[in-house]
Amino acid sequence: MSGINNEPRETKKKSRTKGRLRQTLEKIPLLRRLLRNPFLKVLSLVFAILLWAMVMSQTNPPRAKVVYDVPVELTGVTDLNARGLSLATEGGELPASVDVRLEVPMNDLGRATADNVHATIDFSRITTTGDYTLPVNLTTVYGETTSATVSEVNVAIESLTTSVVPVQVTTSGTLPEGHRLGTIVATPSQFQITGPETEVNRVVSAVVQVDLTDLSADFNRSVVYTLVDADGNPVESANITSTIGNSVSVSFPVYPVKTVPVTYESSTTGLLRDGYYLEDIELSPATVQIAAPASVLEEIDSIAVSTIDLDGVSASFTESVALKLPAEVVWSEVSDVDVVVRVREEEATRTFTDLPITYRNLAPGLTAELYDARASVSLTMATSALRAVTTDDIEVYVDLAGYDEMPDSAVPVSVTVTAHTDYAYELLSEEKIIVRIDKSA
Repeated sequence: MSGINNEPRETKKKSRTKGRLRQTLEKIPLLRRLLRNPFLKVLSLVFAILLWAMVMSQTNPPRAKVVYDVPVELTGVTDLNARGLSLATEGGELPASVDVRLEVPMNDLGRATADNVHATIDFSRITTTGDYTLPVNLTTVYGETTSATVSEVNVAIESLTTSVVPVQVTTSGTLPEGHRLGTIVATPSQFQITGPETEVNRVVSAVVQVDLTDLSADFNRSVVYTLVDADGNPVESANITSTIGNSVSVSFPVYPVKTVPVTYESSTTGLLRDGYYLEDIELSPATVQIAAPASVLEEIDSIAVSTIDLDGVSASFTESVALKLPAEVVWSEVSDVDVVVRVREEEATRTFTDLPITYRNLAPGLTAELYDARASVSLTMATSALRAVTTDDIEVYVDLAGYDEMPDSAVPVSVTVTAHTDYAYELLSEEKIIVRIDKSA
């Protein structure tokens, strides 16, 4: 029905209220002019903003701000150390930075940064060992600090201890073929560490590792060391300080290697006993590897053995003889060699005549007959041994092993000298004689 008003009751109420407010404002002349003049409306808005800015600048109200990643500084550590104490809590257990909440005057809001906000943990008032809970102290140049992400920390304090640590250089890998490692020198060879008693007492040495792989030149570098315990495990503590920083100087030469023959020609001395001569000298090993500076190595063609004394010697002998190494040679694969000296007595020749020829190894059931069974023999052997030989010591024979019944046939003649093996002989008579073999009757 057209006579019915469908406008919501609440909307009607707001409209009536707004109308009454406008009527009230128009009763005031200044406000009536503002309501009816758009220009004055804008001007009044600008004036209101300026007025608000003036009020804010005069009152400068505080505003909340969070400054992130403010570094945490440890203070009073020097005072702590002066009392013979040390922080035993590792740095990783303490906050490196914190986020700080501030109340800052609005004018200074942009100036408050991590550069002018400070967080500290103060150790200056600790006088004995033990466990402590210390606050994280906050200060700021602008405004006031209200809180931080970490407000306090737990720390352990121990006695400050000093120890002298030896440096141990270890190597890995191998030098290229044909090179030799010289003496390794670490500078310094030991140094002093200071820190909390528990950690310092664990340290037994400072280990430096050098990789020799493909290293063919002298080594001289600064190398970082690792503090280790008795089991070789690293002792990692930021609270331990040393007198040399974190590295030592390591140096060593690398020498080329050369293989040279071992000689004896210039090493023999003295005269053999009369009637004897030097047959030969054998060295084992016959060559040796040596290492030295390259310029020195170029001049070395051989290495001689020390003195081999032959004075009055009348028999072969073996002995170990040291090598005569030049002072510049820094390494040799052996320091001495085995020397075999062979000495022989001079020989003489003597002729024995009209020696009977016998036979050996005739098979059973056979008989043998030898024709012209006499021989003359020229015997050569060591002079002293030859003097003692008689005709009874010389056996001239034919060996009939493997022979069977046969008519007259030529058989080779052999000679042996009883109790002697080192001799030479010559048959001055026929080298074969006629032998006949028959079956036994």
